[in-house]
Amino acid sequence: MNKNHFIPLLVLLPVLPLCAQHYAEGREFRLGAPQMEHGGQLFQDSAVVRLSLGWEGAVIRYTLDGSLPDEKSALYREPLVIWQDARLQARAFHPSFQPSEPSGLEFVRRGQKLKVASAALGQAPAQQYPGRGANGLVDGRKGSADFRDGEWLGFNGADVVFQLALEDAAETSEILISALSDPGSWIFPPAAIEVWAGAKEEGHFLKIGEAGIAPPGPEALAGMAFFRIDIPPTAAPYWEIRIRHFGLLPEWHQGKGAPAWLFIDEIIFR
Repeated sequence: MNKNHFIPLLVLLPVLPLCAQHYAEGREFRLGAPQMEHGGQLFQDSAVVRLSLGWEGAVIRYTLDGSLPDEKSALYREPLVIWQDARLQARAFHPSFQPSEPSGLEFVRRGQKLKVASAALGQAPAQQYPGRGANGLVDGRKGSADFRDGEWLGFNGADVVFQLALEDAAETSEILISALSDPGSWIFPPAAIEVWAGAKEEGHFLKIGEAGIAPPGPEALAGMAFFRIDIPPTAAPYWEIRIRHFGLLPEWHQGKGAPAWLFIDEIIFR
């Protein structure tokens, strides 16, 4: 064999470690996002959340107000105990790598345990996404980020009108709607929510609260969110929650002009 054949290899060998060192020192590689282990986003007294990454030398920093963690944010050392509503965001940091993308979840205290006389929907969800029906919207069970998990009710281009009759009218001052946003799957958050209540059934309701919701933009990420509507303290036996769908997909979307999907999995009375 011609000894000259070894020359390219001998030339490259000193270069490879230098390239690896350059990438490390140049922070060209990005860490993976931290993993979250928890018992559910809805909790009665407290939620315990464990964060992990499994990369030597990396640390995890977090916030509980939904802001993006930076290198000055709280350092994760042991499982977090969350006592109040919180929007947990966590990122991994390492001196030789770019910080990770954030991992995030919203944790919410459960509301009242309702004594439901009846629950109904003005329009049935799509056949392939029935969730647990109208009663499943007030059963205290939260869906995952996967809209196919059987917990989500999906509506294509249709508003949701949820009617609820209670056996006991406990005072309520806040309504939370759990909805999904995943523009890549044509799923958009609601456009607006209205809360109606009354001492009698339909036809005798009064609107006691409403909220408009800002539309997502092209850079919006997939995720779950709770939308809150504050209302005057109200103890009513009959309720109607009207959730307006986004409408047609916007110009920037690949499916522009087609009706957006609306996915909800829980309505909380607090």
